[in-house]
Amino acid sequence: MPPRPLLLLPFLLGALLPVAAAAEDDTRPSASTPFAVSDAYTNEAGAFQIQGNFGYERARGGGEDFRPAPVLKYGVTDWLELELGADYGFGNGSGVNQGSLAPGVTFRVMEQDGFRPTLALIAGVALPFGPGHGGTATELGAATSWVTGRGPGAWGLHLQGGWRATIDPQPEERRNGWLAGAAISHVVAPEMELVAAYSQRSQDRGERNLSVIEAGFIRGLTDQLSLGVAAGAGLNRDSPRLRLTASLSYSFTTGR
Repeated sequence: MPPRPLLLLPFLLGALLPVAAAAEDDTRPSASTPFAVSDAYTNEAGAFQIQGNFGYERARGGGEDFRPAPVLKYGVTDWLELELGADYGFGNGSGVNQGSLAPGVTFRVMEQDGFRPTLALIAGVALPFGPGHGGTATELGAATSWVTGRGPGAWGLHLQGGWRATIDPQPEERRNGWLAGAAISHVVAPEMELVAAYSQRSQDRGERNLSVIEAGFIRGLTDQLSLGVAAGAGLNRDSPRLRLTASLSYSFTTGR
């Protein structure tokens, strides 16, 4: 099946899922997982979020990469969030049998006020493992989010940019790189939002920039559980022909 029809699948699946009951919907247009573009929001103080993420990519040469990627997030304060992620690749693609551990931190430095967007600074490290893995990757970036409100009819614009540096790179690896992306989100029903995103980043081993467009949905199933699904396609020969991602997120608080 060609990539373009597949981009419609998240919307069709979302329409079949039951709507979570809510007396008053205050869903804020967001982005982030399972999309490649992050929004600028953090979990509140004392709140945990556990994400079960899964990705699938098919390269233009036919190689396939299946990649589970669990993430744990914790709100230290309403403005500071810690994150620990991991991923590992299976299949016959170029990045399989390799993985990484990725601690990170997000600091929300500014809240939306009128036309001024919410702004967050993001820093992280990817510690690779597996045969033939590359050097340790570090990342420093920023994300902004601006929304028209909450609940059905609200729109959101999310922008992200960052710089990557690799410590002790392999001979074929780039020492420095960058990433950028933009996403638009729209709350279409209680606990249901649609998202479209475009992202681009430099790749580690000399290929053309990874350039992907994707679309999908994020849907609240209960007060604590949400599901996100996205489908995308690459825009050049060094980007995947097809990318599918899904995320099941569970949130709870310690009562702080």
